[in-house]
Amino acid sequence: MPGKRLDEEERQLIAQFLWDGLGYSEIGRRLQRPASTIQREVARNGGHNSYRPAAAHRAAGERAMRRMPAVDDLDIDEEVYSFDRSPAQVQEFHLRLVAVFVQTGLTRTAARILAEIFMTDKGSLSATELVLRLSVSPGTVSRSTKYLEELDLLRSERDGKRMRYFLDDDLWYRAWLASAERNAVWSNTALDGSEIFGPATPVGARLKDMGQFFSFVVLEMESTRKKWLEFFEKKKKARGDA
Repeated sequence: MPGKRLDEEERQLIAQFLWDGLGYSEIGRRLQRPASTIQREVARNGGHNSYRPAAAHRAAGERAMRRMPAVDDLDIDEEVYSFDRSPAQVQEFHLRLVAVFVQTGLTRTAARILAEIFMTDKGSLSATELVLRLSVSPGTVSRSTKYLEELDLLRSERDGKRMRYFLDDDLWYRAWLASAERNAVWSNTALDGSEIFGPATPVGARLKDMGQFFSFVVLEMESTRKKWLEFFEKKKKARGDA
């Protein structure tokens, strides 16, 4: 059942599905589990070619005996299936969201982190939760979250001994604003270059076209920014945030 720990029968099925050549996403769909759960289970128990269900089940029991509730007993899959959400649709959307983030230029790990946080109703995850969900090292999470913070896509706060990462309501506005600032740099640089090479020369003309294009983009973005701020303020007042 989604949200609960894997049982022995599910582990037997995982082994069979791996033998049949199925991928983690398809196995997750058949078991109505997130693909990340299957990947994490296989990775911690010998990997794709060495997974043994009986040994994996014994190891899980041993881990349960010695786990610290604050870390290892995190039921990290349960929230995904609240509100009667379809496990298959959730898994499919998760893969789609990661792919979209990767297409926009994010590294795959950063894309997975952003998708995981997006798909929690509380809009935040601790570093420990990310390590467990992604089956990666704490160092990998640290590097990728720092990268996302530099892009203004995440905000971090210390939560006890751990870091917790949040999405803000103005996440995309701040990311968009950073993009607008980069466009302004492109415009100014290109127009300066045009003057240096001479606007009448091939290089200067090329740089002038580039500068004028980005100048136009900056003006349009500024107009859009003002419209969005007006809309966002109205939305906050309507839901009582103001």
